[in-house]
Amino acid sequence: MNRHNTTMVRLAIILVIYLAAAGSNLHAAAQESSGKQKDKAPLAELSIEQVDKRASELIHKLRLQVENEERYVKQLKTASEEDRLVLDLQLVTVRREITNDVFLLTDLLLKLEQKTPQPELRKQVEELIAYVFPLLQSSINRLRGEIDSIRALRPEAKAEQHYPIELNVAKYTVRLDEVFDTNLRFLKIMNQMGMNTEQAQAELAKNLYDRADELSGRVALTLLSIEELKIQRKKFPDDADTTKLLAASIKNLDTNTTSLEETLDLMDKLELDTDSFRGDLVTATKDFSSGLTDTGVAAKLASRTFKNITTWLSEDGPKYLFKLLVFLGIIFVFRLASRLVRSGIDKALEKSKLNLSQLAHRLIVNTASNLVMFFGLLIALSQLGIQLGPLLAGLGVAGFIVGFALQDTLGNFASGLMILLYRPYDVGNLIDVGGVLGKVHKMNLVSTSLLTVDNQLIVMPNNKIWGDVIKNVTAQERRRVDMIFGISYTDDISKAEKILEDILKSHDRVLDNPEPLVRLHTLGASSVDFIVRPWVKVDDYWDVYWDVTRTVKLRFDEEGISIPFPQQDVHIHTIPTESESATANEKPKKSLSIREPDTG
Repeated sequence: MNRHNTTMVRLAIILVIYLAAAGSNLHAAAQESSGKQKDKAPLAELSIEQVDKRASELIHKLRLQVENEERYVKQLKTASEEDRLVLDLQLVTVRREITNDVFLLTDLLLKLEQKTPQPELRKQVEELIAYVFPLLQSSINRLRGEIDSIRALRPEAKAEQHYPIELNVAKYTVRLDEVFDTNLRFLKIMNQMGMNTEQAQAELAKNLYDRADELSGRVALTLLSIEELKIQRKKFPDDADTTKLLAASIKNLDTNTTSLEETLDLMDKLELDTDSFRGDLVTATKDFSSGLTDTGVAAKLASRTFKNITTWLSEDGPKYLFKLLVFLGIIFVFRLASRLVRSGIDKALEKSKLNLSQLAHRLIVNTASNLVMFFGLLIALSQLGIQLGPLLAGLGVAGFIVGFALQDTLGNFASGLMILLYRPYDVGNLIDVGGVLGKVHKMNLVSTSLLTVDNQLIVMPNNKIWGDVIKNVTAQERRRVDMIFGISYTDDISKAEKILEDILKSHDRVLDNPEPLVRLHTLGASSVDFIVRPWVKVDDYWDVYWDVTRTVKLRFDEEGISIPFPQQDVHIHTIPTESESATANEKPKKSLSIREPDTG
């Protein structure tokens, strides 16, 4: 309990001193701003003697300030905890004054050197810069230590103490950001002075990278904490401690995101890469845009995004526009080349003596055309700066995943390759497969489209076709027409046979080779059956079938040859009643019987 009280007393002292210092700093800042406004306007109008005099005054003032700074540093080593807080604020104030005066002294020096060289004053200014610049790194380390010591109070602090802790962290974080900004300003004046800033700039860049990395991690960690606290508040809405901790966490998030934005702005001025950190910042804070509105982060991000877009359009837009035109030009050229390759290969295959199926023909033509377009696309993408190696590797991995997911489709593809290799049918053939009779309309390596005899379009997977019996009706040039004709048992067999042979010989579409066949085939229950088997071209099958059938009927009728058909005779038998039993023997009985007709 005493430890918590001590912590609260310390925080109260810090806040009181901070408010007092803030008031004095505001007053000093107002005076400084007013003084600058008075001095800045006449600076261009001052004579060389007046500028020299003001520079001498600043040199004397800076010497006194440096003595005070060194005295505060010595006193800090032996001071009590309460005195350390006072000395710390005094040290911050005097260092800020030294920094501002060095900036002003540098402006005066550059003003004097426009007229005549100032080697002595330049030497003094360079010595002051060399003295102040390490102080900035010392201030960075000291402020980081202060922030860490305040954060160390969190684990043992009560819920109501967390928000004051975050306020104190925010105060020192603002000071730390100011020191980083001052560091960058010193680099600029060192460049104006012609001093070597390579090592200082590298050190500042490292510090900013470390700072951005640290803040990015803290933002992510704070977001997780906020999510947990929100879940906790939903479970226990009346828990006051959870609400206080949530408010403190949101304040912590505001502090870190604001500081991260300031750090990234400084990195942009040094032309350092900030894309990943900005992406993390936007991604991490998208669910807390309303909470970040007060800090101005969302507005800054939107403004920076718009600025980046306009800068990109003005600086890099023409370059990428030219690349886009080159990309489209390459695609256009290779598209024309693809069409030429398609047309050339198509004509070459048609004129060649290769007996290719239409499926193989189309596959070769399409593959060659697509390969030309594929290489054209790769060349076009390379002009946009896209690395082809990772792209091809990604396509390979994607192909493996897609192939694993589309196993049935790959099965159809494999069946299509087997159909292409063995050619059981081709486009235009009449086939009977899978219970479907139809003409092959079109085909590819995945499916075959059939047009049925009643003009229905049926698409069948190649896997189902190859795994079933394939009946190609029109695969051969000639086809036999099988017909059966029956005559009555009382008709002349030789006469009927001669009539059938004459009919086949007189038909112009019946082929002489192989020779048509007419034979007595079976003695049926009601007819004597002849088989008639002429050979015809595939396209003439149904015409010959219908013509011969019609001619046989007409000739048989002319020659008196009957074509029997099934008949039945019905006989009715009745059973007499009792009243008719006496005369039953005197009347003939009636009965029902069915017999086959007499075919004679």
